[in-house]
Amino acid sequence: MLRPTLCCALLATALMSDRSSARGEAATRAPAPPPADAAPLVLGHGVGLFTVGELVVEDNFDDLDNWVVQVQDRPGFAPTTVAARDNSLDCLTPGRGCTVWFKRRLPTRVTITYDVLCPTHSPAIKGVAPRDINNFWMCSDPAGSEDDLFDAARYNGAFDSYDKMRGYYASTGGGGPNGNRTTRMRRYPRAVDGRPAEHVALTDKDGRRPYLIAPDRWLRVQLVAFDDIVQYIVDGKLVYQFAHGDQVQLESRDADGRRTSHAGECTPERCPVYREGYTGLRMVGTHHLYRNFRVHALDPVEGGVRRPTVRVSSLEELRQAAVHSNQQVILEPGEYTFDDRRGYRLTGSNNDFDLTGAHITIPLRVDSPRHILRLQGDNITLRGGRLEDVYPDGQTEVTDYGAYNQGPTYGGRMTDVVVSGDGGRVVGLQMTVRGSYPYGYGNMFGIGGGAKLRLRKHCGLLVTGDHCVVDGCDVKNEAFGHAIFVQQSQHTVVRNSVVEGTLRPSDDCYNETDPGDLAARHDFRMQWPDWAEGVPIPRGHMINCTEDGIRAYNGVGHMEVEFCEVRKARGGIKVYMAKSARVTDCRVLDCVVQGYSVPSGGVISRCSGNAAYGPLLYIHSDNNRRQTIDLEVLPAPHGIGDHPLAAIKGSRHTIRFAAGPGSSPETMRPIIVGYPLRFDFLSVDFPAVPHDLQQKYEKFAPSRYKAERIRIENETRHPVVLAELSEGNQIESVGPVRDLGRDNHVTQLTAIESARRD
Repeated sequence: MLRPTLCCALLATALMSDRSSARGEAATRAPAPPPADAAPLVLGHGVGLFTVGELVVEDNFDDLDNWVVQVQDRPGFAPTTVAARDNSLDCLTPGRGCTVWFKRRLPTRVTITYDVLCPTHSPAIKGVAPRDINNFWMCSDPAGSEDDLFDAARYNGAFDSYDKMRGYYASTGGGGPNGNRTTRMRRYPRAVDGRPAEHVALTDKDGRRPYLIAPDRWLRVQLVAFDDIVQYIVDGKLVYQFAHGDQVQLESRDADGRRTSHAGECTPERCPVYREGYTGLRMVGTHHLYRNFRVHALDPVEGGVRRPTVRVSSLEELRQAAVHSNQQVILEPGEYTFDDRRGYRLTGSNNDFDLTGAHITIPLRVDSPRHILRLQGDNITLRGGRLEDVYPDGQTEVTDYGAYNQGPTYGGRMTDVVVSGDGGRVVGLQMTVRGSYPYGYGNMFGIGGGAKLRLRKHCGLLVTGDHCVVDGCDVKNEAFGHAIFVQQSQHTVVRNSVVEGTLRPSDDCYNETDPGDLAARHDFRMQWPDWAEGVPIPRGHMINCTEDGIRAYNGVGHMEVEFCEVRKARGGIKVYMAKSARVTDCRVLDCVVQGYSVPSGGVISRCSGNAAYGPLLYIHSDNNRRQTIDLEVLPAPHGIGDHPLAAIKGSRHTIRFAAGPGSSPETMRPIIVGYPLRFDFLSVDFPAVPHDLQQKYEKFAPSRYKAERIRIENETRHPVVLAELSEGNQIESVGPVRDLGRDNHVTQLTAIESARRD
């Protein structure tokens, strides 16, 4: 009997039309959801124990016939609206809770998947924010009432009305009205006979960015119930799991109602298996769009045995465990010091290393190891943890670069983490990389062969294995080297990650007056490359202290970078050496040499960035063809330097520069197309050459870079310069266009005309 809440669903549907326009505007800004046929994953405890079987049931939200809606009664906010629309379940719940139950009771040994998006609204709606992707599964009413969970008298949409039921719960982006702060998993009931009950409550991912909601993007949620194994997986990341024999956090309340917690074992007596139950999509004070609801069977592997869980409490125990295969290795949370000059080689395969809550400091020495962790085995997952390089004197920030570079030379071609095995995954790792020589001078003394000093670079994370994933990692790069880079791998994905480097004003170099300071030792002149050797260090520029944020080298096959941000690096997302590349939903800020670059056929989609200290876009070769680029140009009123906005060559590209928000005054930087000189000589005064480089130009500027049959839509006020090697290009621009080329077709737009085209 579904009558009590089915009428609520009909009411919600009827109310849908009142707000369809506002919600539609919010939703159209989002990228398309992942393909519906993407297979569920087998991770963690499931590896070797079960495989994904047949599709049991699916719902594409053509209507609400398979769903029951429960809405909390809370006045003072706009009405809740829930409806099936455009193959989506569209739920707007201002200021109140709502649970949408799938009517079909599901057995254990299934995995449930769906895609969900939390759009932002402009203007804002009272009581609505991107928050609370919550889930119930394997749920039932212990009272065994006729309507089970659909009894409106017992379950009414308020969160605490569900405390008494049996089942599993997981949430992303909770934390109250100002949510998106917590990520949790529980085993219900939380209360029995009206009194708090001890229950499994996993909370160690609270406040961690890789495990929170990313507004305006689709997330894929996967819920697993296989006998005693319960898992919560989001975007391919195993967020939480528990099973019999696991150590878990148990929560209850004391006599005064205060929350208490302690560690305990998940035993059959404490955590009996829920054999069947209902699935609910839960939210509060938010707007969610759901798509592609799927349920797959999980088939047991004949003779399969769950990978053993190995708990270690020292780095030496971790090293010893790493040579074996088919394990789940958990390093106990705590403070650790890495003191092994050999580094650790993780040679076993099919291992899952969980470093959540572990902070590993790496004392820097002159004879530091080449690598800290090398994932040599295949199908290794390294999850969580924090690695931090530390100076012997406790220094955490370099402020006197002259003195620093006269001290011990740390690094020595170090890379802290290397993934050389196939199928490797690094998830949620935090890194602080320190210690290199030189540090604080960018490319001034060289970057490789022919360098004027003996370089001791120090990089963060290197991938050389095939089909590897870097997901949800944060790299604070305070050394001269790349943060995340890829060599030889045939397929690598970097997503949901943040890289931040360090910068310094070039004028600071003139304060290095001690005879031993590097700038003074070289008479305050550039030493590399040859076209700049002997030129005074330019004033009024920014120097990158690090190398690139995300980089691909020759030999790399396909590279995907999505939902990443790079700040204050030499190059932002620099993957032009890969055979193919796709960069989506990324942002690059305050980089010095270039923001983005991709190879022929490469795609930059729904990305943004600024040109504060260097060009936002650089196309590396006039052999590059058919790039598809869509960039939002963000304002940079703080910018310095005389660089252009973009340097474009090659043929048959389609490029769009969209105008970002804000109207603060800033330097107008040209988009330069088809230029007969080195990229390094380009400036805001193009085709004029910077004064300090006039003599070098005569010797080093014969390179010729054609630009042909390129379509550019410039919706910004920055100018376009079609240089003498541009031919047959089609330009539509709000900013002024100067045409020095041949047979180009130019359409001058107003800002209003540009906006209308969108």
